Amino acid sequence: MKRMFFFALAASFLFAGASFADGPTMQEMMQKMGGPKPDDRVELKLPDTMKVMQKRMMRQHLNTVADITGAIASGDLSKASALAKDQLGWSPQEEQRCNMGGKMTGEQDFVGYGMAVHKTADELSAAAAAGDRDKSLALLSKLIKNCNACHEKFRH
Repeated sequence: MKRMFFFALAASFLFAGASFADGPTMQEMMQKMGGPKPDDRVELKLPDTMKVMQKRMMRQHLNTVADITGAIASGDLSKASALAKDQLGWSPQEEQRCNMGGKMTGEQDFVGYGMAVHKTADELSAAAAAGDRDKSLALLSKLIKNCNACHEKFRH
């Protein structure tokens, strides 16, 4: 009886594997989408240690965006407001970091993109503090689009 069970189990794995093999391969899917494309974004000329630090900050920002999203979803707009202001908002320290990044890379657009993200976080904070959930969500979307605009233009 045990042999029959294991034989049936093994056969089901074989047939399941065959059904997955029927689909297109990764290479076929990439070709369907026009094939691999060169990365034509502007490379930010930063020392490796700065790249590591900047990527860490970007991940922290993304975690904060996730926390803000969760706070809005649960109806805790005061928490969303505090997170947006305290962790993502525009401040003298953030201005200094953005300007330093602009000087190091020679890319002034980089500063503008960073400023747009952090100032949108301030707008989001104000909307959440006012209890306006819909406006908070719209500004959260704008903030994410600002992040994506920078990542669409620049790379490490």
